[in-house]
Amino acid sequence: MTWDFFKLFAVMILFQGNKYTLPQTQAVFKALVDAIVPVTPELTEKQGSIQSCGALDSHTDEYQIWSLDHFLSLIIIIKSFNIHLADAAAEMLNIAAKQLLYMGGNKIPVNSAILPEKGAFAALAPSDRFRAITLLEQKEDDLAILPLPFRNYRGFVFTIITSITFLAIIGYYTEWSGYGSTRMETPEKRQLEHFPTGWKQVGYPGPSKGYHALKGYLIEKFTE
Repeated sequence: MTWDFFKLFAVMILFQGNKYTLPQTQAVFKALVDAIVPVTPELTEKQGSIQSCGALDSHTDEYQIWSLDHFLSLIIIIKSFNIHLADAAAEMLNIAAKQLLYMGGNKIPVNSAILPEKGAFAALAPSDRFRAITLLEQKEDDLAILPLPFRNYRGFVFTIITSITFLAIIGYYTEWSGYGSTRMETPEKRQLEHFPTGWKQVGYPGPSKGYHALKGYLIEKFTE
C-alpha cells in the first residue's frame, strides 16, 4: 500500500505535466461517445437532418476529456490535488477491451486495421465496447493490472465508469457544442458562438433571461 502511495504521487506529477492528451486517449473517448450517442441517418427523412447528428458532431469526446482533467480531484492526506484523469481512464478502458478479447467475449470481429494505432477499445464494435465496460462494472477485470489511480480501488473504478457515461449525455445536450472555437478555454472565457446541436434536437429554446412578474401595484400613499 505504501509503495502504491508513492507511485500514485509520481503518476500525479506526470499527469499534471501533460498539457495534451495522448492520441490513443482521444481515440478511446471518440469511440466511447460514438457508441453512446451514434449518428442516426435513418431519422433524417422523418425528423430532419439535425436529428441524424451524433456525439462526435458535437465534440462530446472533448467535453469528457476536459471534464476528467479539470473537474475531478484526489485528496491525499489533507491536501486536494486536481489531476488529469483522462489518460488513465482511457488506458483502463483499453485494458478492459483487451480482457474482453482474451476471454472471447466480443460478438463482432475486432477492427484489426486500427488496433495498433487507436487501441483495443476503439477497435471494438460499438456494442462490444459496452461489454468491455461491463467487465469493469461487474468486477470481472483484474484490478491489479489497472493503471494508477484505479489499481485495486473498486469504488473509484465504478465512480469513473459511471461518470464518463453521464458526461457523454451531459456534454451532448448542454451548450458545449455551441461554444465553438472557445470550448477548450476555461469557463469564464467561453462564448456561445452558435446554437448547440442538442438544444435544436430536443426543441430547447435556450436559457431565459427572465420574465416580468406581478409584484404588486403602485400606490401614492401607504397607511399602517
